[in-house]
Amino acid sequence: MSTYLLALWLCQAETISVGRLGTYLFPAGWYLYVGSARGSGGIAARPNRHLRHLGDGKRPHWHIDFLRERAVWGGAWASAAGRQLECEWAAEVRRLPQAHMIVRGFGASDCRCPAHLVYLGSGDALPPEPWFAGLGAERILVADAELEELLNTLACGDEQSREAAALALGRHGQAAMGHLARMIDSDDRDVRWWATRALAEVGGAPASVPLCAVLADSDPDVRACAALALGRIRACEAAPALVTCLADESAFVASVAADALGMIGEGAVDALIEATAAASAHTRLQAVRALGRIRSQRAIGPLFGLLEDPSYLVRHYAQEALEAMGVGMIFFSP
Repeated sequence: MSTYLLALWLCQAETISVGRLGTYLFPAGWYLYVGSARGSGGIAARPNRHLRHLGDGKRPHWHIDFLRERAVWGGAWASAAGRQLECEWAAEVRRLPQAHMIVRGFGASDCRCPAHLVYLGSGDALPPEPWFAGLGAERILVADAELEELLNTLACGDEQSREAAALALGRHGQAAMGHLARMIDSDDRDVRWWATRALAEVGGAPASVPLCAVLADSDPDVRACAALALGRIRACEAAPALVTCLADESAFVASVAADALGMIGEGAVDALIEATAAASAHTRLQAVRALGRIRSQRAIGPLFGLLEDPSYLVRHYAQEALEAMGVGMIFFSP
């Protein structure tokens, strides 16, 4: 006996006939479905069947088959516990604060549950991985076709579907890394941007290597996406490369790089202090902005030195950073 959870992304609102249950309007966004299976084939056997579209020997049998035909695969979680957990998991899914039941009885023909499918809304609506772990469910890679579908959606889907695919690929972690690293070499600017966006979701030290490479991309929007991604994952090892971006020909990229260094925090301070001695006033200004956000005690001396900088803006932001840290302020007792 195995119990499983499926995440599906519906790109746009669809009117779908669900067998004998009737026809319903399904809003765009994320859905979670709970099912169970007996018999041979292993823990991934039933999810693997759901992964496939109709045709090629597959006919609609379960309610989820009708929704799956219109939706993008978002991932699967399962447990091989000896007892059936389907109704317990379905109850937990329905308790999620964002959960809405669209079709009463969906997936619950052989039990008294209201439904085994819930709608969670759009955006980053899926529960975090610890929630699934709390159920005793582990993420499973059903088949190579699962990753292929997500990567195809990332490469050529609409904007919302690509964002959903990026989030789903992030949950695959290292399994998605090699595919995304190859996509950042694409001739298509949009593919490179979305691969970079997905690498931000994968995160971790291994993601910083391909992301640093993207900082040299020919497109400023792609470079900015990589800079922001490195900040989000707090890649200390990327600080020198991001400091180089403070002198980017695009003011937008330079500003995003400064924000990213601020996100990295203390691990970026040494590289930023070096940047305060740059020949370019704009580079010095961006470095001061980032140091002001970090508020490291190690930056106090260099910031004091910048109070004599030739650039009025550098002097202004250095003074502002020092004041934010309470340096040089005099307090009088009332």
